[in-house]
Amino acid sequence: MQGVRIGQLLQSKKALITDLDGTLVDLRIDWDSLRERVRREMGWSHPLRPLGMSIPLAARNDEEIRRAFRIVEEEELRAASTAPLPGDMRGPLIGLRRVGLRIGLVTMQASRSAVLVLKRMDVLDLFDVVVTRDYSLNRWEQLEYAIKKLGVKGRECAFLGDMEWDIRAGKKLGCLTVVVGREIQGADLHAKSFEEALGVD
Repeated sequence: MQGVRIGQLLQSKKALITDLDGTLVDLRIDWDSLRERVRREMGWSHPLRPLGMSIPLAARNDEEIRRAFRIVEEEELRAASTAPLPGDMRGPLIGLRRVGLRIGLVTMQASRSAVLVLKRMDVLDLFDVVVTRDYSLNRWEQLEYAIKKLGVKGRECAFLGDMEWDIRAGKKLGCLTVVVGREIQGADLHAKSFEEALGVD
């Protein structure tokens, strides 16, 4: 469904939780090249799909896990520093807060890169909770934790993401699920962009 408007999307909801890369902002990371770099430098043959969740499976010990994630974080920080930013996000997010919604973010990015890009967008202070892979590599666990920290129930949340695991996690926790930028079967709603989902496109 396109042309979703904030009144429709958040009717009777108390919170909105969003993914970061691919949903709120496009960090333009070449994931295929990054996977290849990790495989090459670590001497692995694992396909590393999805990357973050696969690293502990491919690694032979904890030190390899740390080394691989350092490679990934280096690229994430570069992207967070240089990626083109979307238009004004502060206004729409302030609008959400003015109507009483709490706002959360979940991401498979490391904390440093997530905080960096949110600061560049001038919106970090508008999020009540930010949950990164430093807490968990499991999207369901991230989302469950964010919901708990926001003090609401899953059915009281709208969750915006761009991947199948976003939809599965949101559905499992009872959230209204919105796919941004693509269509994924099982989602409650679809929107071309974060801005469209909020009715400011």
